[in-house]
Amino acid sequence: MNLITQILEKQNVFIIDGALGTQLQKKGYDVNDSLWSAKFLNENPDAIALVHKEYLEAGANCIITASYQASYEGFIKKGFTEGKAKELIQSAITLAQKTRDDYWNTVEDKENRIKPLVAASIGPYGAYLADGSEYSGNYGITDEELKEFHKRRLDVIIETSPDILACETIPTLKEAQILSDLLKDKNIASWITFSAKDGTHINSGDEITKCMSWLNDQNHISAVGINCTAPQFISPLIEKTKQVCNKPIVIYPNGGSEYNPITKKWEDSNTNAEFGKMAHLWNKQGATLIGGCCQTGPEEIKDLVKYLLPTIK
Repeated sequence: MNLITQILEKQNVFIIDGALGTQLQKKGYDVNDSLWSAKFLNENPDAIALVHKEYLEAGANCIITASYQASYEGFIKKGFTEGKAKELIQSAITLAQKTRDDYWNTVEDKENRIKPLVAASIGPYGAYLADGSEYSGNYGITDEELKEFHKRRLDVIIETSPDILACETIPTLKEAQILSDLLKDKNIASWITFSAKDGTHINSGDEITKCMSWLNDQNHISAVGINCTAPQFISPLIEKTKQVCNKPIVIYPNGGSEYNPITKKWEDSNTNAEFGKMAHLWNKQGATLIGGCCQTGPEEIKDLVKYLLPTIK
């Protein structure tokens, strides 16, 4: 039994945190950079730790690290040495672990809440390119080059012993298959979540049923789902996933706006005030790991706790 299944036996719903980059922007930090929020691993790690702490205080059962856009290639392109790049990638996980542990030491009632977990973010190759291709999967590289990119980063992240690997915002089935293959011998809980462009297809155009049917046969993958996708598409995506897959379903949508890869901003951002109520519906449909992505913050996570966590067993 993997860690995620163990948690879901104790608690019907597992609450994931919300956006990291959006929350940093709200605090006045400029994330318009090829490293996005990962640049603060070097410039201001305390800012990242504060956001993690806010989500823990909001009631999140899991915080996702600032490693989404952290890679050897990305840091080296910015002028860092290979050794410093490794240090910064790993610091994303150790920073979250320390923040979680410090927070947990302040919690008095540990009987009615599970100790929060740390999920190491594994972003798609397109996140390193920072050109918007993470929403299409059109990378222009070979499968072997893609595999080597992910393997190098995975290996150094796993050295830090995160609780979960969150392979997220994956735009193509091919990239998911490469990640799945790399995870086969890692012996660590993991989820793979796709980004989708409608209620039927992930961003590359692959059908969600084809993707989830393939992942259902990968016994080492703990959970599957959708993230960084408009809320209006989530219900049909859950329904289609359940038709072909019996793994726990992970859902953490964005606020519904479109990302502009040129300005690196979300346009017409307006997070839906009914987030908690929508999440209650997603849970009734079968999603058991629920959080928020871009444009969501601690208030949305508090809503999830309000609407979903009375289901603690």
